[in-house]
Formats: sequence, structure tokens, C-alpha cells
Amino acid sequence: MSHYRVLIPTTNPARTGPLLKAVSPFLNAEDSRGTLLGVIEMAPERPLSEGVEVARAYRALLSRITRYAERGPGELRGQVRIAHVAAQGIREAVLETDTNLLLLEAGTGQARPDGLWVNAVEDLLVDPPCDVALVRPDTAPIRSVLVPVRGGPSAQLALRLAATVCKETGAELCVLHIFNPRISPESQRREETAFLKLSSAVDVPVRRITLFSASVREAIVREAAQHQMVVLGATMSLMHRPMVLGAPVTRLLRRLPGSVMVVKTAAPVTAIPDPDRPFRMESRAAAAERVDRWFAENTFHSKEFANLRRLVDLKQRQGVTISLGLPTLNEQATIGKVIRTFKNALMDRVPLLDEIVVIDSGSSDRTAAIAERAGVTVIQHSEILPRYGAFQGKGEALWKSLYTLKGDLICWVDTDISNIHPKFVYGLLGPLLSDPEVQYVKGFYRRPLQFGAEIQAQGGGRVTELAARPLLNLFFPELSGLVQPLSGEYAGRRRVLESVPFFTGYGVELGLLLAISEAYGLRAIAQVDLGMRVHRNQTLFDLSKMAFAIMQVGLKHLGDRHRIHLLEEVNKTMKLIHYEDERYWIEQKEIEDQERPPMNSVPEYFLARHRAQPAPEEVT
Repeated sequence: MSHYRVLIPTTNPARTGPLLKAVSPFLNAEDSRGTLLGVIEMAPERPLSEGVEVARAYRALLSRITRYAERGPGELRGQVRIAHVAAQGIREAVLETDTNLLLLEAGTGQARPDGLWVNAVEDLLVDPPCDVALVRPDTAPIRSVLVPVRGGPSAQLALRLAATVCKETGAELCVLHIFNPRISPESQRREETAFLKLSSAVDVPVRRITLFSASVREAIVREAAQHQMVVLGATMSLMHRPMVLGAPVTRLLRRLPGSVMVVKTAAPVTAIPDPDRPFRMESRAAAAERVDRWFAENTFHSKEFANLRRLVDLKQRQGVTISLGLPTLNEQATIGKVIRTFKNALMDRVPLLDEIVVIDSGSSDRTAAIAERAGVTVIQHSEILPRYGAFQGKGEALWKSLYTLKGDLICWVDTDISNIHPKFVYGLLGPLLSDPEVQYVKGFYRRPLQFGAEIQAQGGGRVTELAARPLLNLFFPELSGLVQPLSGEYAGRRRVLESVPFFTGYGVELGLLLAISEAYGLRAIAQVDLGMRVHRNQTLFDLSKMAFAIMQVGLKHLGDRHRIHLLEEVNKTMKLIHYEDERYWIEQKEIEDQERPPMNSVPEYFLARHRAQPAPEEVT
């Protein structure tokens, strides 16, 4: 097929340069045309009409990009799609544009897609509306294209697309077949005959490569080192697994060099077990080993990042900016020292931080005045995006702070810490600056517990140990290695934080952890030992309310994962039992965190973020 009708969906038109370069052979093929589709996913509770301004901004960007990309004979035009569900919007666009090849961008490491995009890609790969290719682009010139062939239903598509790339680039087409050493001579002859027939079906010269190996995956990885592009036909197990971007595929993509395409035909197929990796549930031992490995590899100590000059050098080489957000509510006793500590050490002495912003939640004491005198920006969270209203709670302040903070990396630190130290910031930033695969960092520490004048060295974090950790171990065991999942000190990459929802109150920490883990995987999360943290301890009565809200968040996420409505049967009114004057009585209190949508679905946020985007000519 030399006449491709290509659809290229994107949720970030300003960053399509590498993808457009990678798919240019299909756009430049004879009688081919393409559509660059800007996808805007709106929150379900909001009308699509509210996306009118952001759609206008998308169209302007797409227009400039498509003009810049028109170099070959292929036609490329821009189109905007607004939908409540991104995958459904893309399916509709496939039908409207008569698309016969859907090209989706894959991401690993630093180029991971956002959580919304992961969901859309998986939906489209499980049940593709046309032939589909998952593309991980690379900038290296392509001299050789490797196509491992095992005779699966997508093998012909893989060869056809690879042949097009070779025609347009002048690269050599290499077709690889791997025999199991234990195969019988008769079976080997049958496989070889089928392999020769399949590899002869393309209209470009082919170099055939035959290998013997008990592990198909390892053989492919070794051979791929000799080529600049690999085109893989989706195996049966890949096509029928509900999570097609799961850990095995992600690991394989990470190990393969150069450009990679995983292709899947839209033709109906019959499920046949993949002998190299049969589909099965992960065993308890394997799951425990995975958590243990993560704990060993992704647990850091703040001392590792005490060389601030090195962190500044990493920051400058990567060309990133860093924001520190400080949420406050009646913290006049500590806020001044917190700001001075961070400002002196991380802005005045070394330029690690680009800004410090206090996000206040209506303090009734002198918190805001003290912060302003300390020389930082102070903003009330109720004044940010006012047309969306304002809920009470720390999570609401953090969600809205994404609109105000400017950095590529964002760090949040609680402001009730009495033993404040710069490590509470640089310890969190260290893994992000050192490891491009790390997307989100949680702090943990020893928390002394004070009873009157007596201080116990351990005992803080009671909600963590009595509610959060049991909940994670029961229902989300992949996160059981987190020392303090509810800690108030954490940092992340903006592109990750803007792609996930925020709970407005006590559940914000657990909600972020669950959402990021679901969208980006465990490897994207790290934790850092920050030593000891001394702060005011809450009463057991207040901690009970916190635990109630946190358990609701966990149950909601569990229900969303399995598409059941667990919370509809949960009473969100908590009966608080009081004891006073030798009598007991019950107070009923409504405790429910609201869930804010991903910030990148808010039109005002998109416009603010893309107003200063580089011109398409600068995007590579």
C-alpha cells in the first residue's frame, strides 16, 4: 500500500516535531495524506462548549506546525477534536477522515505520555478502528530497519510499513526469524517455508536473518543493536491483554535502541497463546520481588544531593525551571523561618529555585503578612481560577497552585515544620534532576510524637500506619514499599502533575500517589529519606477524620480501576463519638474530598501555558 491516509493524534501540538519526523515516510508516500489531530479531553461534568477558546489556540498551533511540516509530496492538515473521552474522539476522527493508518506516540523515560493519553492509547490498541502503529521516535538517521517475523496476524502490516520506510529513506530491510533450538526438523521446515513466503511479499530488497534462541525477546534485543529502527508486529498476548502498555511491553521498548514501531492490524483475529510469554497473573512471589527491587533502586537519602552546585549544574544542562509552593493555613509560628531557610540557601546562595510562592487558604493569623515581608509572592487559593469556585483543603490549594507556579519541576513542602532545613527541598529535587525516568518523588522521615512535655522518638504518622499502609497492602500492593505515602513533602514534573486529578482535602497525597502509579508505573516514583521532621501533632480525634477521608479515596480509586461503584454504598457521614462530663454523645460530620480534574483539561491553564510556547520552527 503506497497511499496512506494517516491520522496523528496529539494532546500537545507544540511537541510533535520528533513524531512528525519519524512518520514522514508515510506522509511522503505516493498519494498519501495526513491529519494532525489536536485532542482536547474535557472533564465529564463540563460541557464541551467550554473548550472553545482552547480549541482556538490549538488550531493556531496546528496551523503553524502543519505549514512548517509540509516538505514532501504528502499533504498534512490540522484538525481539533474536543471530547469527554479522548479515545472516542479519535475513533470518530478515524471514520470522518477515512483513515487507514493510525499513528500513536509511545513514551518511555523522559518522554512518557500523560495519564489521559495512556488511557486513550490502550483503548485504541485493544480494539483498533484501523491499522495502528505505536511509534517511539528517535533522531538517528535510519540505515537499517529490522522486522522480527513470527507469522502473527500483524506480520504483513509490519513488513509493509517497514518497506515504506526503506523506500523513503534508502535503508536496508532486514527480516529476522528466530527458531526455538528444541523445535523438530519438520516444524522448522514448515516455519522456514512460511517465513520465506512472508518476507518475499514486499517490493524492496530483503536481507533475511535466521537465529536460534530459546528467548525470542532477548534475541530481538541483541539483534536490534545492529539497526536504527525496529518494527514489531503485535503478538497475540499483546493484542488481547487489557493493559497493552503494561510492564513487559514498556521494558521491551526501553531496551530497544533507535526508533521503534509496534503495529497491529485491525483485522479480526483468533486468540492463540503466545508460547514465548503466556498470559498469566503475576504471582505473589513475583509481585513481592518487584516491590523489593523498586525499594532498593528507588529509595534515596537527602545526603546524596547535598552538593547544591551539582544540582544547579544538572538543572542548567537540562534547561528546566523549578518552583517551590508552600501551602499555608495559620502558620505564623513557622512560616517566616521556613521561607528564610529556603530563600537564603536555594535562591540567594545558589540559583536552584526560580520562585517561591505561598498559597494561603485564608489564614486568620499573620501568616500572609509574615510571608510577604519575607519577600515572596503570597496568593490566596480562593483567588486562583475563581470561576471554578473554591473548596476548603490543602489539596485544593495544591491543585490551584499548578496554575500559578511557573516551573517545569514543582516541589511542595508543608509549612508547619519546626526543624526546617534546605534538604526538605533539595532532597526531593535530587532524583528528578538525576534520573529522567523518575517523575514523582515522595519524602519520608522519622516523626517524633509529643505527649505534653514528653517526646517519643517514633510514633508519628499514625494515620499512615493504621489506615493508609494497610489499605495499600490490601488493594494496591505495588505501592506497599512506600515508607510514608501520606507525607506532605513531594515533588514532580509538571507534565505529570498536570495530567492527574487532585482530591481537595485530606486525600490529596494518597490520590496523587494512586493516580501517578496507575498512569506512569511504579518505576516513575521515588522516595527520599529526609531525616527527622518535627511538627505539631494532631489529636486522635482529628486523625480519625483524616483516616475516614483517605479510605474513601482508596475505595474510589479501587472502584474506578474495576469499574464498580464502591462508594455508592459507603456512608460519607462519619459519626464522631465524644466524651464529655461523664457522658457520650455523637456528632455527625460530612467528610468527603471533592475530585478536581487534571489541570491540563482546564482551558485557562492551557492558554496560559501555551501563550509563551516556542514557534514550531524551534520544536525538534
